[in-house]
Amino acid sequence: MGTYFNPGNESFTCDKNSKIYIDKTGLLEYLNDVICTNGKCIAVSHARRFGKSHAAGMIDAYYSRGCDSYELFQDTEIATKDDFRKYMNQYHVIHLDIASVWDFHKDDLIEEIQERLCDDFQKVYGNSINYEKDLFLLIKDIYDIEKIPFVIIIDEWDCVIRNSGDEALVHKYLQFLHSLFKSEESKAFLALAYITGILPIKKIRDESALNNFREYTMLKSKQLTKYFGFTEEEVKELCKKYDMDFDTVKTWYNGYLIDGLHMYNPNSVVQAMLDHDVDSYWKNTSSFESINTFITMNYEGLKDDVLTMLSGGKVRLNVNTFQNDLNTVASKDDALTALIHLGYLGYDAEKKSAYIPNYEVASAFELALQTGSWNEVARSISKCDELLDATIDGDASRVAELIELAHETYPRGKRLCRPCIYPKSKCWKTTCNGSGTKI
Repeated sequence: MGTYFNPGNESFTCDKNSKIYIDKTGLLEYLNDVICTNGKCIAVSHARRFGKSHAAGMIDAYYSRGCDSYELFQDTEIATKDDFRKYMNQYHVIHLDIASVWDFHKDDLIEEIQERLCDDFQKVYGNSINYEKDLFLLIKDIYDIEKIPFVIIIDEWDCVIRNSGDEALVHKYLQFLHSLFKSEESKAFLALAYITGILPIKKIRDESALNNFREYTMLKSKQLTKYFGFTEEEVKELCKKYDMDFDTVKTWYNGYLIDGLHMYNPNSVVQAMLDHDVDSYWKNTSSFESINTFITMNYEGLKDDVLTMLSGGKVRLNVNTFQNDLNTVASKDDALTALIHLGYLGYDAEKKSAYIPNYEVASAFELALQTGSWNEVARSISKCDELLDATIDGDASRVAELIELAHETYPRGKRLCRPCIYPKSKCWKTTCNGSGTKI
């Protein structure tokens, strides 16, 4: 019906029509259990390219009164549930992508959001309501007229928190969200709130604005884990269908262990299947500058920890000190926790440790090491490859030369391992000795 108010099902239709589509409609069954209850506020903070926007389009299609999605969902998991039709296309839906507004309206973000929604409202209600009111009061007026509850979806909700250093703007934005999700008026009209982002929300300023949300993060996603990213079983089935070696795909894209489930980056897996080629696809869609930002911070022990992880090890850290704000990283643990939320590190909750999850991410770290104070490390890693090749070729003089160079680089007896975090049988390097080449 509208762009922001009662959107259609075009986004989900596009996803379903794609050559590779994995059914994640089980998420809707969970949302149906919490809609119009005290658990109706859901916050999903996962790394980019892990299916958050796909889920938001699916929620549009299922709940929005702006479309009829019965046929679209007929062959999905949710269609087998008893309450399938009960909630379908029964709600007013508001869907906002904050990042798309922020790019052009940093100074008047809230006013622009309200203006865009009011344009959609006016197409339906004409001049029968007062558009001069604050948005939450306007929504309350619409609810009072029709008694149809609202589902509010906000994609990239944390865009302002991540990108703005203006405390006044952040405060204003959080008060705006408070009015939509926690004011007395919203208690009447709000059936479901579903917000997505990269950062968790627990410790941001003005915490009361959003502390009624239940969070699902890269650290802990509880029962929603399997609906974001691809599970191991889903990847196995894709490998069979597209005649790809599962062990190779696992080496490149596995490694995110969340609540006991092995999760894969769905964007990279899809590209690998379609191209029939394992490669680093994520770097083409998400800036790896974030790695540089955090690993070049001069915190004691950070460089050693990164080297440990590149060598296949894990490092213990305290994820609870991170304030969920990329502008207030104050320690080594904060820097590593930020990289976990951004998807550049995995997290072992049982051992409270961070690690590099797979070769795709390991290659991104190697690329990041080419600059700044890490130059000598990058050169040594490169020489490790050359040393291995020279050894295989039987070039004794070159081997001796490279070993001497290594000793000059690390005069105190430090040793650097060429990153290798998998046993030889599953390694991406055909010449790997299974434990890394130490010099």
